[in-house]
Amino acid sequence: MNDRKEQILEYLYTFRFLSRNQIQLLLGHKQFNRIIVWLNELTKSGYIRRYYNPKTVTLPALYSLGLKSRECLGDNSNFKSTKTIQFYKRIWRENRLSAQFRQHCLFIADIYLSLQTLVDTTGAKLDFYTKTSLNGLEYMIEPNPDGYFSIEEKNGLTKEYFLDVFDDLPARMVLRRRIRQYFEYYEDTSWQTQKPFPYIILICPDDQSKNYLNKFIPKMLEDEPDLSFYLSTRNKVKTDGLNRDTLEKVGFEH
Repeated sequence: MNDRKEQILEYLYTFRFLSRNQIQLLLGHKQFNRIIVWLNELTKSGYIRRYYNPKTVTLPALYSLGLKSRECLGDNSNFKSTKTIQFYKRIWRENRLSAQFRQHCLFIADIYLSLQTLVDTTGAKLDFYTKTSLNGLEYMIEPNPDGYFSIEEKNGLTKEYFLDVFDDLPARMVLRRRIRQYFEYYEDTSWQTQKPFPYIILICPDDQSKNYLNKFIPKMLEDEPDLSFYLSTRNKVKTDGLNRDTLEKVGFEH
């Protein structure tokens, strides 16, 4: 098992499902033929699973961890949680998860890649944690967000963000419940530190959901105006990445 193959397993542990192109970008490797060789070898040996339908040739193959990955990751000190029963159960059922869940994971990976490209151009530093990385973390909002990340600018200024991505047309009660959870979390003293509360980014499946939140959230902010929410849609982020141009701050008039 070379270092590159171990990196592939680590990325699949973090994001759960990835395409070959995403894996190549995450590795920063220019030769896609070499990536394919590594993926084929890992698939053949049972370390990863490959999902591909020859009838839909326009859709790329996807990858997730295979059963044998438990041996490799379990010996890695950075992945102590892979020795837990929960992780073993996760590996067993990974291949039975829905197509929607797989696309959700791919979207989170795309967001990470767009943020990494952004900080590479500005000289900032990105720390990004997925739901998997946040699992079991003390004092984190529950249910855990899809992402939690910080960006440290060259001048030392650091901003932190929660990230939630809503899949196709969630019921309005689902949207309202999640917003209320953030307000309850903010009011709970268990999270309190000397740092400002993270900004909250919500990615909606369509403009209809986004417009609804743009009306609902200000009503909540009347009682607690210190929270900052930013909205966007999946299409906009998918096309242009996650950045200040694709995010719209929820307004509130004091």
